[in-house]
Amino acid sequence: MSHSLTRRSFIKKTSASLAGAAVAAAGARSLYADIVKKTDTLAIKGGAAVRTEPYPSTWPIFDQNEEKALLKALHSRNWCCLKGNAVYDFEKIFAKAMGVPYCVLSNGGTTALGASLHVLGVGAGDEVITTPNTFIATINVICNLHALPVFVDVDPDTGSINADLIEDAITEHTKAILPVHLAGYPADIEKIMSVAGKHKIPVVEDACQSVFAEVNGKKVGTFGTTGCISFQEWKSLVCGEGGAILGSDEEFMRRCAAFVNNGRDPKKTKKGYPYPGSNHRMTEFQAAILTEQFKRFLEQDRIRQENGKYVEQELSKIPGLKPRKRYSDKTRITYVSFEADYNKERFNNVPASKFAEAVHAEGVPISGGPRTYGEGCHKEGMLEEHLNSRGFGVAFSKARLEKYRQSLRFPVMDNIKSSGKEMLSTESKIIFLGSKRDVDDIVEAVTKVAKNIDKLT
Repeated sequence: MSHSLTRRSFIKKTSASLAGAAVAAAGARSLYADIVKKTDTLAIKGGAAVRTEPYPSTWPIFDQNEEKALLKALHSRNWCCLKGNAVYDFEKIFAKAMGVPYCVLSNGGTTALGASLHVLGVGAGDEVITTPNTFIATINVICNLHALPVFVDVDPDTGSINADLIEDAITEHTKAILPVHLAGYPADIEKIMSVAGKHKIPVVEDACQSVFAEVNGKKVGTFGTTGCISFQEWKSLVCGEGGAILGSDEEFMRRCAAFVNNGRDPKKTKKGYPYPGSNHRMTEFQAAILTEQFKRFLEQDRIRQENGKYVEQELSKIPGLKPRKRYSDKTRITYVSFEADYNKERFNNVPASKFAEAVHAEGVPISGGPRTYGEGCHKEGMLEEHLNSRGFGVAFSKARLEKYRQSLRFPVMDNIKSSGKEMLSTESKIIFLGSKRDVDDIVEAVTKVAKNIDKLT
């Protein structure tokens, strides 16, 4: 699954103006009435395109509120959180919003994951069950502790870890399970928690890409022992770099707070540096931006939900298109990206790539092709570098490492390109912040191509 983001020229808007545009367009023209009025000749065949105005693409969105917050932090001269209050204030705000008692901020989602694993005691010779379909940071933090990332194949319909296969991957060396919620789509977290509970194995949720996604009313990142969020620039809630560790266990979170702060006791009942740690603190500058961005995010999230649900509802009316599978009827995705299964048999066997090319010609940025998730982290060179390192040689026997190498074969992940499953997708984090007209154009363009599919054969 590709998570690269489009960067086209942008029509500058604040979230407030975007929200106003969405509301103002509530009584917009009837989509299907307009389709009848327009020519049916596809733009790719020389007809008039549905849309000629580029979609918004610049990110992040900010205004004078972020500027004032930054200047306030600057002039305070309390640039480190040890002297300031913006970091610790936002920890309380975010914990409440996520529905957990505790939040610890760090300088990145990667360091949040690393701190969580460290506090769980993951170390040399251990195993952490995870997915091959994720950003490499998920695997970095496991390998950097001289532990083995034990990969479980993916669900072909979602690209998320196949929860039905996790139990078979558990060994006496399993120290944690690390599922990933990709691009705003929750993994099968309730089933994962059931398996973990049965075997008494802690779960660290990588929810870095999926802030505010939910399953049955509970936010992802709050099911496990801990969950981690990223505020990196291309996420949906941002401050350039930054991360959060979420949890409900007071002592565990105390240790996490100590770990990101050189081992200092956050309760200050123990003097000096009583706990293991490193310096992964968030700065007051990051927290100042993040506080203002969160206010903006709450409105942006509302608009994405409204527009995303509308697009899904309308495209689902087209035979052959189906929204991506959810693991629960009460799943809240956050539309960081948008995906729909494409049944080419319902489209005269026109490949999804060709269908998407026609939609793109109509002015709507959609991609199409085989449902693929990239090559997978199990094929990255860094993994073999770790396996050949002195540290891994000390932690693992040669026989165990060789057995591990032989296990790095996955029927779904390795063969998804040839499986015949196809999809349409678009980066929607920014696009779904537009007006009703903007999302109407998406539906209109896809509908127009579907109605004229015989012209593409």
